Amino acid sequence: MDIEIFEKNIGYTFKNKNLLKTALTHTSYAHDNKVESNEKLEFLGDSILEFVVSDYLYRNYKKLREGEMTKVRATVVCEQSLYKIATNHNFSDFLFIGKSEIKCNRK
Repeated sequence: MDIEIFEKNIGYTFKNKNLLKTALTHTSYAHDNKVESNEKLEFLGDSILEFVVSDYLYRNYKKLREGEMTKVRATVVCEQSLYKIATNHNFSDFLFIGKSEIKCNRK
């Protein structure tokens, strides 16, 4: 994988390339290659994304009530929305995926 191409696609240059590689490492690849997967980073990232979206909604939509903000946040920070973003940036081209996962995705 060419990390520079990935960075160009998203418009950001990472300081820690090893951390980026871990973030792009699926559990199947990690298991096959005895490296760390992205699971713990995904957990952290989900929490940060929820916080950032919550803060944005709180500051910019003063008339929304708590329940309404929760619904909007759930719509923005959900698997379907994040999948669309990942697809638009071709993230799958840059993931480290194990052999078992590659076989499953070809069926």
